[in-house]
Parts: sequence; C-alpha cells; structure tokens
Amino acid sequence: MIFLDYYKKIYNNQHVDGFRLQVIYHIGMLILLASILVPPFREWLGFGWWFVLWVFIVQRICGHYSTLFYHRMLAHNHFTVVPWFERLVVLLSPFALQGYPAGYVVVHLMHHKYADQEGDPHPPVSATRQRWVNLVFPFLHDSKELELKLILKFMRRPAQKFITKFYWHMVAAIAVALCVINYKLLFIWIAGTQLGIFMGYILNTYGHNPPQSKLFFWKHYRGEKETAHKAVNLPGWSLQGRGENWHYIHHTYPQRWNFHPDAPAGKLDQNAWIIDKLVNLGIAKVDTPW
Repeated sequence: MIFLDYYKKIYNNQHVDGFRLQVIYHIGMLILLASILVPPFREWLGFGWWFVLWVFIVQRICGHYSTLFYHRMLAHNHFTVVPWFERLVVLLSPFALQGYPAGYVVVHLMHHKYADQEGDPHPPVSATRQRWVNLVFPFLHDSKELELKLILKFMRRPAQKFITKFYWHMVAAIAVALCVINYKLLFIWIAGTQLGIFMGYILNTYGHNPPQSKLFFWKHYRGEKETAHKAVNLPGWSLQGRGENWHYIHHTYPQRWNFHPDAPAGKLDQNAWIIDKLVNLGIAKVDTPW
C-alpha cells in the first residue's frame, strides 16, 4: 500500500512527466532484477548474462551523458559548446530516457538552492522521507511547486523549447524503432537507462549527510570550509561516480568544472577529462582554470 500512496503523491502533487518517468523507472528496474534472479526470463531474453553486460554498458553511456551534459553543461554552465553540438546533445536526450533537460535543470537548481534544507526537492532524509525513498522513488519530490523562474533564461538555449514539446514523441519513436529491429533491444534500453538513474540517486542519497558505514564506497569526508549543506566526498565511488562523487567540492565550489580535489595540480576527474578533450577539439570552452 505504501507504494500506491507514493504513486498517488507523485500523480496528484507534481507534473505528469514525473509520474511517467517513475513508471518507466520501475519497469526498467524490474526488467533488470528479473534478468538476474529469474532464469526462465533470462533464457527467454536470449542474451543470457550478456544481457546484464549490455545493460551495464548502456548505463555507463547514459550516466556520462547525463552527468556531463545535463549536469555540468546545461544546469551549471561549467562549459559551453558550439551551437550545433549543443543542439545535437539536446536532441539525443530522449535516448537517455531521464526526462527532458528543462525538467532536470529546474529540479537540480532547486536542489542546490535549498541543499539539505526545507525546499530541497530530493533530500536524502527529512521528517517525512527515508533514504530508501530516493532509490525507489527518485521522481518523488518533497517540494510541491517547481520554481520555473530559475529556467526562464535556460529555455532560450538551442533546441530547448523543441525538445520540451516533443520529448515524449521522440521517446515513443525510439521505442517503436527498437521493437521493429528487435524487441529485446527495448528491454536493454529501458533497463540500462534506468540503472543509470539508480546509480545517480545512490550518489545523491549517500553524498549528503551519509550514515556511518564500513562499506568502502560509502567512506566519506568533508573539506575544511564550513557550509550550510551537508554534502561529502565519496572517494571510493570514483569509477561509478564519474567525478560527481566529489560532492562536497561541487556544492562548496559550484562554478568549478573539474571536481577533482587535486584540480589545482592539474588532475582531472572523469567528466573533466572529457571536457578537456572537447576543449582541445575546439568544440567546448571553459572560463576558469578548473
């Protein structure tokens, strides 16, 4: 019953797109779990354990796409790219199946504005929210109203109005195309993209005021600067975090495009390495040394 209550809350209090994304998320996670735990389903898929490998590959690609472009480029303007490349990035967003960019940007900017305070859309814990909610219901937001004024300027960027209007049409077209080619590709796509969301919310949930844990990737530390937010660095989550695991650094110095703690010495996190290559190719531009 508690699952139904959360679904009702998403449907009644928030935008319909959040409800759609939540349904897709649960479908994707069920497909993944069934492919691991239910041998007949795995055999029916015909991929065997290769299915899980392909899901992981899709997750890695979508994770880099969302953290690099949705997060660092579109939400924070850590780097700019030439107009044709930004249009391409935006038009590819339906393949990541994580919602259109404007929806992500407004929620993320609110998260930074109210990090670990009342008004944070997805706090790791609150008076009415436990940590598991972030992982099971990532599209359930504590704040009922989105501050759309935060994205008024953003909506003038290349292709944003188009993708906001036609995002779900493009998602439907991709789904049909995958079914025509091989319907099992649809399962890989949905499971892989939604696993990417799950990994992102692990980082958000345990990158803020995490509980004490002996698990390596949950070991954490804060920097010397006192802050209102409770973000921490998660050094053991570097491979999967793509650099986003240096969460204290990001929240404390939100204009840095390179989150690596040794950025002044020239070290790059994973996404910063990609940004650096785009700069060398003449596609991207950064305004600060790190």
